[in-house]
Amino acid sequence: MFIDKVPNISVNLNYLSFEYKTIKDRFTDVTNHGNKVLVQRKFQLMIKNEFTDKTENLIYTRKIHDQLKSLLDYNSITYRFVLPNTCYNWHMDTGQTCLHIPIITNPGCWFVYENRCFHMPADGSVYKVDNSRLHTFINAGSEPRLHLTFEIL
Repeated sequence: MFIDKVPNISVNLNYLSFEYKTIKDRFTDVTNHGNKVLVQRKFQLMIKNEFTDKTENLIYTRKIHDQLKSLLDYNSITYRFVLPNTCYNWHMDTGQTCLHIPIITNPGCWFVYENRCFHMPADGSVYKVDNSRLHTFINAGSEPRLHLTFEIL
C-alpha cells in the first residue's frame, strides 16, 4: 500500500472550503526542512489530541473528525497549503499512516514513492497514505494545493 482511497466515505468539499476560508489568515509559513525555500503554509486544528483555539466554528470539520477517528488513531489535524512549483525533500514521517482529504488540487500535484507517482483528485474522497516509506510531494502546477490531513505526530 502506498496510497489507497478509503471506501464508503465521501466528504462535502463545499463545506470544507467554506470552513477553510474562515481560518486561512491563521496559517504559518513552512520551509523545506531548514532550507530557505517556502514550500507550504499550514494551520494545525488539533495538536496532540487537543483542538486549537478558535476552531469551535469548524462544525463540519469536527464532524469529519468524529467519523474518521474510528479509522485511524491520529492526534493531529492540519490544513496543508502547498505552494505552486515546489517540492519537499525525501523523508519519512513520524506516524505510519496519514489520512488526506484533497480540497484544492491541480494535475501537477503528485506524491512520489520510489519510482511510483500518485495524484489525489479533489472529489470528496479520503485517502490513506503510507508515511513510513521514503516519499516526497511535488506541486509542479501553477496553482496551490490544499489538503486536510489527519496524522500521528
